[in-house]
Amino acid sequence: MSNLVVRGLSGLVYVLLILGATFFIPQGSYYLAALFGLLALIEWQQFEPDSQYRLYTGLSISILLISMAILYPKEQGAINGVLGFINVLLILWIAFHSLLSKPKKENALESLFRNTFGLVYLILPLLALAAMGDRPWVLAGVFIMIWCFDSFAYLSGRLLGKHKMSPNISPNKTWEGFAGGALFASLAGYLLHLYAGESTMALWHWLILAILVVFSATLGDLFESALKRNHGKKDSGKLMPGHGGILDRIDSLLVAMPVAYLFLKLVASNSL
Repeated sequence: MSNLVVRGLSGLVYVLLILGATFFIPQGSYYLAALFGLLALIEWQQFEPDSQYRLYTGLSISILLISMAILYPKEQGAINGVLGFINVLLILWIAFHSLLSKPKKENALESLFRNTFGLVYLILPLLALAAMGDRPWVLAGVFIMIWCFDSFAYLSGRLLGKHKMSPNISPNKTWEGFAGGALFASLAGYLLHLYAGESTMALWHWLILAILVVFSATLGDLFESALKRNHGKKDSGKLMPGHGGILDRIDSLLVAMPVAYLFLKLVASNSL
């Protein structure tokens, strides 16, 4: 089986998983975010694993799941205080353990940054993803805009690309590709306005959201590219045949999703 076919089938499974969880599974955005988070936290710790990476991975996954439980819609919220207290203790434990378990100052600071930054970088965007589940068309729209931007940025860059965007981080990215991807992401926003079942989103909301997604997705992609180059890796993992790891697939949404959530919360609607 050719690599192109494998890549296509793997991508199809990924798309169906997202759309199925968004539209057909009650509270599916929470399960989708938890799945992405579990896989991403494992990959994050394996970028440069130390002897205790299993401990940090387990604690990070626990913080993710507890955070999801706090956010999950339920009638009785009294348990949230207990869960929040447990989360604070776990975060403090990770911070103290990262500093105290390393004999050298440089290693301790690196461990502290990796373990605490990973919580913010991975968990907060996925909490935003989960919280947007009550607006399924908007949530799906963010994914669709990212897919359109990535696909047409690649095609535009191959056909027209001459001016490198960031040759030291991602040598294949060009400004022409960025412009082509932004154009089609905006077109996706226009079509979503016409056909999506989202009555509270005006056309200008969709178009501004598309531009925000384009810039934030690019930032997320460049950050992950810089991270992989810093660790001498081509892919974050091998989970998705033809695509790499889960971080290779969700790098764009890790920045785009919280930006989209804040836009919906502060500008487009007050219902989130």
